[in-house]
Amino acid sequence: MVKSLQQLTFNLRHAPKPVVTAPHQRVLGGGVEMTMGGWTAVADHETYMGLVEVGVGLIPAGGGCKETLRRRVNPVMKTANADVVPIMQEVFEQLATAKVGTSAWEDRDLGYLLDTDIVVMNSDHRLAKAKQIALQLAAAGARPPEVEKIYAAGRDVLSALKLGLKSFVWAGYATEHDAVIGEKLAYVLTGGDLSAPAWVDPWYILDLEREAFLSLLGTEKTQARIMHMLQTGKPLRN
Repeated sequence: MVKSLQQLTFNLRHAPKPVVTAPHQRVLGGGVEMTMGGWTAVADHETYMGLVEVGVGLIPAGGGCKETLRRRVNPVMKTANADVVPIMQEVFEQLATAKVGTSAWEDRDLGYLLDTDIVVMNSDHRLAKAKQIALQLAAAGARPPEVEKIYAAGRDVLSALKLGLKSFVWAGYATEHDAVIGEKLAYVLTGGDLSAPAWVDPWYILDLEREAFLSLLGTEKTQARIMHMLQTGKPLRN
């Protein structure tokens, strides 16, 4: 099921016909991954977007990690003499704390919307505008975005992120299971145990996403977090 979702969002982005997404209101988890899967988006200005899977003891695994890296880390690392650590720390903190944008403008800052995506002030116009853009793209013979490689920072940056996690646990800001989830997330975002930074195929990251998601799903504490959310609607810190 997880791979099917990954394949769906990947195929949306590289579909032979224009895919325009039109998010509004609360767009969380898989909703963000579906939105980011399109060629472009038309969003209501009151769109609250976030990859919040850590709240139930999991990590984004429908392409959310891969796409966040592509949108936020790739552009930085394509510039000369760029340092990956600051942007990687930002991305890691964003996903590890399940940060949600409070408007379409903040969603742009978080990478869930692009600067080229359109923000409408009247949500009643959102779908009509999205349809108009899809038709314009089709009429212009637009081609889907090319498959782009993803920057994987490797094990040195992974070690730095894991050390930061440990300090949060020692200070009492995170539980031991928070650290387990965080380490899985850091492993995916850095491309795992690579001896040196590399540009990798997107499916390399997607495979890591899926592996981490399934391994966390098998833990008792993640299962407890999921059940608690289903029963109470509130996150459990265990």
